Amino acid sequence: MNRKKWASSLLVLSMMSVTALTGCGKTAETTSATIQPGASAAASTAGTSTPAKPVKLKLAIWEAQTDIEFWTEKVKEYTKQAPNVTVEIEKVPDNNGQYLKVRLAANDLPDVFFVKPAQLQVYKQALLPLDDLEATKNNKFPTKIDGQVLGDPLVSFSEYVYYHPSIFKELSLEVPKTLPEFEALLDKIKASGKYIPLSIGLKDGWTSYPYMEYGPHMLSGDENYLANIAKKDAPFAEGTSFDQAAKFLQRISTKKWAGPDALSISFDQSTQAFEAKKAAIIALGQWYYPDYKKKVGNDDDLAAFPLPWRNSANDPLMSMTMSDMNIGISKQSKNTDAAKAFVNWMFSKDVYQTYINKVQQTSTVNGVTSELPFFVKSNQENPFKPFTYMGTDATYAKVKGFAQYDPNLVAQDIFSGKSLDSVEKELNDKWKKAIDSSK
Repeated sequence: MNRKKWASSLLVLSMMSVTALTGCGKTAETTSATIQPGASAAASTAGTSTPAKPVKLKLAIWEAQTDIEFWTEKVKEYTKQAPNVTVEIEKVPDNNGQYLKVRLAANDLPDVFFVKPAQLQVYKQALLPLDDLEATKNNKFPTKIDGQVLGDPLVSFSEYVYYHPSIFKELSLEVPKTLPEFEALLDKIKASGKYIPLSIGLKDGWTSYPYMEYGPHMLSGDENYLANIAKKDAPFAEGTSFDQAAKFLQRISTKKWAGPDALSISFDQSTQAFEAKKAAIIALGQWYYPDYKKKVGNDDDLAAFPLPWRNSANDPLMSMTMSDMNIGISKQSKNTDAAKAFVNWMFSKDVYQTYINKVQQTSTVNGVTSELPFFVKSNQENPFKPFTYMGTDATYAKVKGFAQYDPNLVAQDIFSGKSLDSVEKELNDKWKKAIDSSK
């Protein structure tokens, strides 16, 4: 992402040389630092005067600026302990896996890299099992694929609608409790003529994820939504939760609630508009908060509520919640022991505590509690139940791949004015063929 992650009993508020990297054909941004691979590596060199063999590792992180900055600085502490290991932090241009798929095909995966939960099915043959790591044993949500842990999530978080209380006060607005109330809110903001109601940067398609990726899931009320639609021939038909979410997004487009041309706006431009109070609200995950605070300098005029994916206030109010930013280790790595030790260090208590407080997301490590005053207040004012995102189903991943289904492209089609009937018919046709082909 320039962007852009699961247990219902927990409230998971829930995320070196430099070269620019913004696309699959572009070079990656890296930052080098010499670090030790952990206690096991230190022990292996203790009591000997022979210098340890030089080792180079690559840690690939998608475009999460706070993470890039944090790990760039944090590894300097590790640098002093084992100068034989060099880690290059590599900035990946997207979080949907396309760039790393090219690297996978070329047998050139980084030693250690961030993986979205749904992408673990794609990379599972290339990932090293992590069951024996201390990082895994201490993780609340280790991600298992085919019975083996292939990813340890760094964060868990929930989704929110951020807004400026000063604008709500000026326009006499209240936090909406239902989806119809949310739409009425957007209409009132537009009628004022002063602000963009909802800031979306659809030039970067992934920014539609709260609506077209999570919307159908939330409206279904089924945490196993993805696994179940993989068994249906027409999950995009009239009346389905997908159709409801698509029509909601279509109304945002036709009523210009996201401005006159959201397709020409990038993610950065959309957040800049919100931060400058040109836009009243923006829907993003918990991960956005530290970026906002860094850019604005404070959160004095910021509040948040869950996007109310319900038609009646009598229905449960829920928010998409997940563990995310899984750390995986490539089987292709020539230095798997050093990579394992490095991952253990990333999740060690002192390092991880500093990290999770910095990114303002919810801890995935036992014994480490996040300090989240902004979200504690938000959840007291607008309490919700976590809706756990089950995104690692193998059959869904297979069918989705065959159908080449991408909800982000669907959102862009909707905003471009393409007929929703034709979009849904095309999706259903491809989906049925994909199901037949996957049997």
